[in-house]
Amino acid sequence: MKYFIHISIFMLLGLSLDAQGVWKYSDFKEKFVKQNDTVYVINFWATWCGPCVKELPEFEKSIKSHRGQPVQYYFLSLDFGENALEKANNYLDNRSFSFNSYLTTDENANEWIPLVDESWTGAIPATVIYRGNNKTFHEGKISAKQLNTYIDKMLN
Repeated sequence: MKYFIHISIFMLLGLSLDAQGVWKYSDFKEKFVKQNDTVYVINFWATWCGPCVKELPEFEKSIKSHRGQPVQYYFLSLDFGENALEKANNYLDNRSFSFNSYLTTDENANEWIPLVDESWTGAIPATVIYRGNNKTFHEGKISAKQLNTYIDKMLN
Protein backbone atom coordinates (compact mmCIF):
# COMPACT_ATOMS: atom_id res chain seq x y z
CA MET A 1 0.00 0.00 0.00
CA LYS A 2 1.36 3.36 -0.97
CA TYR A 3 1.69 5.88 1.83
CA PHE A 4 2.04 9.55 1.21
CA ILE A 5 4.91 11.59 2.46
CA HIS A 6 4.02 15.23 2.41
CA ILE A 7 6.35 17.35 0.42
CA SER A 8 6.90 20.86 1.39
CA ILE A 9 9.13 23.76 1.60
CA PHE A 10 9.59 25.21 4.97
CA MET A 11 10.46 28.74 5.43
CA LEU A 12 10.41 30.77 8.54
CA LEU A 13 7.12 31.95 7.08
CA GLY A 14 5.63 28.46 6.88
CA LEU A 15 3.39 26.65 4.47
CA SER A 16 -0.19 25.88 3.79
CA LEU A 17 -1.33 23.24 1.33
CA ASP A 18 -4.16 23.83 -1.10
CA ALA A 19 -6.30 21.12 -2.64
CA GLN A 20 -4.11 20.90 -5.75
CA GLY A 21 -0.91 19.97 -3.85
CA VAL A 22 0.67 23.41 -4.09
CA TRP A 23 2.41 24.84 -1.04
CA LYS A 24 2.31 28.49 -0.09
CA TYR A 25 4.29 30.13 2.69
CA SER A 26 2.63 30.90 6.03
CA ASP A 27 3.25 30.12 9.70
CA PHE A 28 6.47 28.11 9.31
CA LYS A 29 7.28 27.87 12.99
CA GLU A 30 3.83 26.43 13.67
CA LYS A 31 4.43 23.71 11.06
CA PHE A 32 7.99 22.60 11.73
CA VAL A 33 9.46 24.20 14.83
CA LYS A 34 7.23 22.39 17.29
CA GLN A 35 8.22 21.34 20.76
CA ASN A 36 7.40 17.68 20.23
CA ASP A 37 9.24 14.44 19.60
CA THR A 38 8.85 14.52 15.82
CA VAL A 39 11.80 14.96 13.50
CA TYR A 40 10.87 16.78 10.28
CA VAL A 41 12.94 16.08 7.16
CA ILE A 42 12.37 18.55 4.33
CA ASN A 43 13.98 18.00 0.93
CA PHE A 44 14.15 20.45 -1.96
CA TRP A 45 14.43 18.73 -5.33
CA ALA A 46 13.44 18.86 -9.02
CA THR A 47 13.06 16.32 -11.81
CA TRP A 48 15.60 18.23 -13.94
CA CYS A 49 18.27 18.06 -11.18
CA GLY A 50 20.57 15.05 -11.68
CA PRO A 51 21.88 14.86 -8.09
CA CYS A 52 18.32 15.31 -6.79
CA VAL A 53 16.91 12.31 -8.61
CA LYS A 54 19.98 10.22 -7.77
CA GLU A 55 19.44 10.78 -4.06
CA LEU A 56 15.72 9.88 -4.03
CA PRO A 57 16.44 6.15 -3.41
CA GLU A 58 18.47 7.22 -0.36
CA PHE A 59 15.36 8.87 1.09
CA GLU A 60 13.36 5.71 0.40
CA LYS A 61 15.94 3.73 2.43
CA SER A 62 15.76 6.25 5.28
CA ILE A 63 11.96 6.17 5.27
CA LYS A 64 12.02 2.38 5.62
CA SER A 65 14.65 2.60 8.40
CA HIS A 66 12.50 4.99 10.43
CA ARG A 67 9.07 3.49 9.83
CA GLY A 68 7.09 3.60 13.08
CA GLN A 69 9.29 6.32 14.56
CA PRO A 70 8.33 9.99 15.00
CA VAL A 71 9.89 11.11 11.72
CA GLN A 72 8.02 12.91 8.95
CA TYR A 73 9.48 13.39 5.50
CA TYR A 74 8.46 16.30 3.29
CA PHE A 75 9.56 16.89 -0.28
CA LEU A 76 9.10 20.04 -2.31
CA SER A 77 9.54 20.04 -6.04
CA LEU A 78 11.09 23.16 -7.47
CA ASP A 79 9.97 22.15 -10.95
CA PHE A 80 8.27 24.89 -12.91
CA GLY A 81 6.05 25.38 -15.92
CA GLU A 82 2.73 23.94 -16.92
CA ASN A 83 1.86 20.67 -15.16
CA ALA A 84 4.96 20.87 -12.94
CA LEU A 85 3.29 19.09 -10.02
CA GLU A 86 1.94 16.34 -12.26
CA LYS A 87 5.37 15.94 -13.84
CA ALA A 88 7.09 15.59 -10.46
CA ASN A 89 4.58 13.05 -9.14
CA ASN A 90 4.59 11.06 -12.38
CA TYR A 91 8.36 10.88 -12.11
CA LEU A 92 8.07 9.46 -8.58
CA ASP A 93 5.21 7.09 -9.44
CA ASN A 94 6.99 5.70 -12.51
CA ARG A 95 9.93 4.77 -10.27
CA SER A 96 7.72 3.25 -7.55
CA PHE A 97 8.70 5.64 -4.76
CA SER A 98 6.43 5.49 -1.74
CA PHE A 99 6.03 9.26 -1.56
CA ASN A 100 4.59 12.10 -3.59
CA SER A 101 5.72 15.63 -4.11
CA TYR A 102 4.21 19.03 -3.61
CA LEU A 103 5.07 22.21 -5.41
CA THR A 104 5.67 25.80 -4.43
CA THR A 105 4.30 28.78 -6.28
CA ASP A 106 6.32 31.38 -4.41
CA GLU A 107 7.93 33.71 -6.93
CA ASN A 108 10.35 35.26 -4.40
CA ALA A 109 12.57 32.27 -3.68
CA ASN A 110 15.64 34.44 -3.30
CA GLU A 111 14.01 36.12 -0.32
CA TRP A 112 13.32 32.92 1.58
CA ILE A 113 16.47 30.93 0.76
CA PRO A 114 18.48 32.55 3.59
CA LEU A 115 15.55 31.93 5.95
CA VAL A 116 15.92 28.19 5.43
CA ASP A 117 19.60 28.42 6.26
CA GLU A 118 22.04 31.31 6.02
CA SER A 119 24.61 29.03 4.41
CA TRP A 120 22.27 27.84 1.64
CA THR A 121 23.41 29.08 -1.77
CA GLY A 122 20.06 28.11 -3.28
CA ALA A 123 21.50 25.05 -5.03
CA ILE A 124 19.57 21.79 -4.91
CA PRO A 125 19.32 19.18 -3.68
CA ALA A 126 19.10 20.57 -0.20
CA THR A 127 17.73 19.01 2.96
CA VAL A 128 16.89 20.48 6.33
CA ILE A 129 16.09 18.43 9.42
CA TYR A 130 14.25 19.88 12.40
CA ARG A 131 13.27 18.74 15.84
CA GLY A 132 12.01 21.57 18.00
CA ASN A 133 14.59 24.33 17.91
CA ASN A 134 17.34 22.00 16.65
CA LYS A 135 18.16 22.20 12.97
CA THR A 136 20.64 20.53 10.63
CA PHE A 137 21.08 21.71 7.06
CA HIS A 138 22.71 19.72 4.24
CA GLU A 139 23.29 21.20 0.80
CA GLY A 140 24.05 18.72 -1.96
CA LYS A 141 23.35 15.05 -2.46
CA ILE A 142 22.86 13.10 0.76
CA SER A 143 23.22 9.38 1.43
CA ALA A 144 20.84 7.33 3.54
CA LYS A 145 23.67 6.80 6.01
CA GLN A 146 24.27 10.56 6.40
CA LEU A 147 20.55 11.26 6.61
CA ASN A 148 19.99 8.54 9.19
CA THR A 149 22.90 9.86 11.27
CA TYR A 150 21.31 13.32 11.37
CA ILE A 151 17.87 11.89 12.18
CA ASP A 152 19.13 9.48 14.84
CA LYS A 153 21.04 12.27 16.60
CA MET A 154 17.84 14.27 16.81
CA LEU A 155 15.80 11.29 18.00
CA ASN A 156 18.22 10.58 20.88
